[in-house]
Amino acid sequence: MAVEFLKDAREPILRLSGVVDVAEANALLRAAREAARGAPLAVVVDLQKVDRLDTSATQILLALRGALAASGRVLRIESTPPAVAQLWRRAGLGERLR
Repeated sequence: MAVEFLKDAREPILRLSGVVDVAEANALLRAAREAARGAPLAVVVDLQKVDRLDTSATQILLALRGALAASGRVLRIESTPPAVAQLWRRAGLGERLR
């Protein structure tokens, strides 16, 4: 997995790629925390190049969404692959992670 954090953009962007699983959870968590610290209004998560995303990564994204919402900010997920969207729908997370 690769986590690319673009903090010089208008909104911080986390770009994920490959297989995002428990082995990369710490890297994703660090990037999510840094993104949340620097986000004025929103954090964008780009999933366009993700092959697979497991529950640990999903939990981190949910926690990031909650932390942002607590301070009136938003998490915007873009380019969700169909397989990931289907997994989130089956888990009842479709509306929470959009």
